[in-house]
Amino acid sequence: MEFDRAGAIKSATALDALADRLEADLKANTPALAVEAAGLDEVSQRAAQTLRGVAASYDEAATAGVLELRKLAAALRSQSQSLVAMDTENAAGLGASA
Repeated sequence: MEFDRAGAIKSATALDALADRLEADLKANTPALAVEAAGLDEVSQRAAQTLRGVAASYDEAATAGVLELRKLAAALRSQSQSLVAMDTENAAGLGASA
C-alpha cells in the first residue's frame, strides 16, 4: 500500500481553506438574506416571513456544511497521523524480528 501523507495534509489544508472562504462569504452575505416586507399588506408580510424562514434554513444548513468540511479536514489529518504511526511501528517490528 502506498500513502501520500503530504498530499493528504495538503488536501486537509485545502478543505480548511474552503471552509474559511465559505464561512466568510456566509457572514458577508447574510444581510442580503434579511428580506423586509414590500408593504404592510398581508401578502407582503407573509412573503417576507417565508423568505426569512428560507434564509434561516439556508444559513443553518450552510453553517453545518462548513462544520462538516472542518471535521473532514481534521479526520484526514488524524487518520494520516495514525497511518504513519502504524507504518512506523510495523517497520520497527519487522526490523526487530529479523
